[in-house]
Amino acid sequence: MMKNGPLVTIIIPIKNSERTLKPHLESLLKLNYPKDKIEIIYSDGGSKDKTIEMLEEFKKNNPSIKKVEIIKLQNCKSPGEARNKALEIAKGDFVLFTDADCVVKEDWIEKSIEPFFKDETIGCVGGEILTLTTDNGNDVERYLEFIRFLSVAGRCNMYTEGYFPPIKNYYPHEVNGNIHSSFFATANLTVKREVLNKIGNKFWDEITGEDVDFCIRIHKAGYKLYYKPDAIVYHIHRANLQQFRKQVYGYGYGHPLLIKKHAKNVFEIAIRLFGKSFYIPIPSFIKGNIHFGNFHFMHIFLILTIIGLLIKNTSLTIISAVLTLLFAWGYFGHLLKLKPTSKFFKWCKIKYLSNLSFIIGGIKGSFVFKAIDIEDSF
Repeated sequence: MMKNGPLVTIIIPIKNSERTLKPHLESLLKLNYPKDKIEIIYSDGGSKDKTIEMLEEFKKNNPSIKKVEIIKLQNCKSPGEARNKALEIAKGDFVLFTDADCVVKEDWIEKSIEPFFKDETIGCVGGEILTLTTDNGNDVERYLEFIRFLSVAGRCNMYTEGYFPPIKNYYPHEVNGNIHSSFFATANLTVKREVLNKIGNKFWDEITGEDVDFCIRIHKAGYKLYYKPDAIVYHIHRANLQQFRKQVYGYGYGHPLLIKKHAKNVFEIAIRLFGKSFYIPIPSFIKGNIHFGNFHFMHIFLILTIIGLLIKNTSLTIISAVLTLLFAWGYFGHLLKLKPTSKFFKWCKIKYLSNLSFIIGGIKGSFVFKAIDIEDSF
């Protein structure tokens, strides 16, 4: 335990979080960091359930924590806006961000701030985000645990502690928040006061994408991002498919805006095959990218199969049908590892519909923000 650690602030945007709040609050009490060096700021966006009541009870019963502040906002349009209100009053030398559907590990604070004392060029530290399954009978939770949704290692194939790769060219795929973008989700992100001051002490208040934009601005300010895998939070995922689809739709919707703000004037054609991505950048006054992977190829060759049947072209029909099945296997095949296999088609439904929502979000955002982003699979 760090006995004489610096003052830290934990910021949590919150809204209608009654379902996950109890284990979240219990985990904060188990932190092995000095309680008189912790301030916690909840920024509520207009909860209608028992969230505020539970927070007030937590504040009343835990006077040993230096400060528990509850900010109540009306008409809050985004988590970024909620975090900004908390940042206005945060006093910590380090600010740690997480969410009300996250359970933090006992040594989370200590592990999160440790790298800053080793290298002053580190501006931001991100830890691993693991799944906390609350109901083994919930198929959506089981699926998200299987695909390691929100996991840094799962997204970036980075399994050891170290520096995140820098953004090299500011091409669209490097800044849009996809699997090759260098950022940490605000479910588990720590930043030092000096860096906050240099980037304006705020997130953008757009409806989504604020964590990606935040990390890109840290890059641009000349600091490094550092991955600390043993600074762990456990995430309680969405309870049903409708909620999950809404979540990933929002991710897709925000990606074109990130491209518009941060990418060079480049249009990319991206091809993802056999787990490898290939990018073809083309100078263009329209920023954006179009990814072609298993999901897209599966549909392209299915359409060609139907065309072959309609025009009675046997060769086109057979070749396209075989390729449709090949790409469908590439897209769905790994789900056979998810047990029970008797639910294979249910897992396929969850993956397909959520991915479709993600892509639809990107298409809608492309029209709204005038930058193109049609991605493959998350």
